[in-house]
Amino acid sequence: MTQKVIADPRTPKRGLLVATALSCGLILSIDAARAASSDWVETEGGRIRLTALAPDEEGTIRAVLDVDLLPGWKTYWRDPGDAGVPPSVGIDGSTNIKGLKLEFPPPERVDDGYSIWAGYTYPVAFPLTLTQERPGEASVLEADVFLGICESICIPFQTHFSVAIDADHEPSGFETRLVEKAHAGLPEAPGEEFRIVDSGLSDSQDALVVSVAHPDPNAETEVFLTGPSGWYFDIPENTGNDGEVSTFRIPIVDSPEGQSLSGQSVQLLVKAAKRSMETQIRIP
Repeated sequence: MTQKVIADPRTPKRGLLVATALSCGLILSIDAARAASSDWVETEGGRIRLTALAPDEEGTIRAVLDVDLLPGWKTYWRDPGDAGVPPSVGIDGSTNIKGLKLEFPPPERVDDGYSIWAGYTYPVAFPLTLTQERPGEASVLEADVFLGICESICIPFQTHFSVAIDADHEPSGFETRLVEKAHAGLPEAPGEEFRIVDSGLSDSQDALVVSVAHPDPNAETEVFLTGPSGWYFDIPENTGNDGEVSTFRIPIVDSPEGQSLSGQSVQLLVKAAKRSMETQIRIP
């Protein structure tokens, strides 16, 4: 394993204060493992590893990026909000792997006193779905991982995993449960009782207004939004409930000059009654 100090290669989102006592970032490399799980990579605030199951007959590989946080530390959702470094995974250099989908469990919204953000204050496993170029043959996943792990300071953390994935590999019961639980815990698709029923811009064009049908009229409902590149939104405000439909106003904080949100797509995640739903909508 090699280790060296590097400068933070990315620009943090608006409002993020990135500082460390000794360095701005950490890069580590893990040699190829002849197993479905890499070794743990330890850093201040926690440790990280990658676990993958054997490919199915169609060449689909389910995996997870397992982030084991220490108490008091946190990491971020796909769109943290006012501050945060969202996780990313690159697979350049992989063998017999042509596609990657990184997904996110439902986050929580946290007010830490100087910013409000969406993410995780507990150990979290990010589901990965990989696609083989030639189903049935062995693959080697070369994964470059970047994420923020933060306490009162934020450490932009970068590491590389190299994991051999063989169709004949027999994963342990723990590996199987870890991957299956992470994928099963993703937000559900919209259905008749849990869906977006209406959306559009406010009369003043300064906010997105969304109405959500959810399964419990008494449940606290939260909305998380991921907008197009260059668009920033404030925290969604619940402006009223009508039975099992809640309406939210999502103020637009910043946008690319000269652009309108009309005709563009946003990703919405809704939490209600211990359930979560995620969908993409196109703004009329």
